[in-house]
Amino acid sequence: MKFYKNFVVFWTVTYLAIAFIGRFTTYNKEYFPFFRWSLYSKTPNQMEFPFVMVTKIGDSLIEPTNILNLKKIHHVSDIDMNLNVANFYLAVSNDFNKEEIAETRFLEILPKGSDYNLLVKELDLSKEDYINSEKIRKVCTIINNTIKDFD
Repeated sequence: MKFYKNFVVFWTVTYLAIAFIGRFTTYNKEYFPFFRWSLYSKTPNQMEFPFVMVTKIGDSLIEPTNILNLKKIHHVSDIDMNLNVANFYLAVSNDFNKEEIAETRFLEILPKGSDYNLLVKELDLSKEDYINSEKIRKVCTIINNTIKDFD
């Protein structure tokens, strides 16, 4: 039993020594597998989640539906669609850069004649009850697969 106690104490002291030595001797202030001292201090307090609500597909009007729920129409996986929406949001919010928007090819995902809105859900994580800090903001409206209303 004494061996196990010594083993645990030895490796705990070694681990902590490497963590503290890394804190004061390296440029990044850490040796990666041991400690991440700045993990929580660099976490942002504001979060944004872009999403798309579709109101019309081709000639068919539908009630506002998240684009993730229309997998049978666009045949894109949820992960890829989330990446497409995030890239489209970044391109639109980058001063409406037409080259970046064209590179995302997001306007070609749904059939011609589709209408949808790009929205952003914003949360303030610095508040204890961050769910009540939720704000939804409309970024732009796409009518007939072209951007019409840009806020």
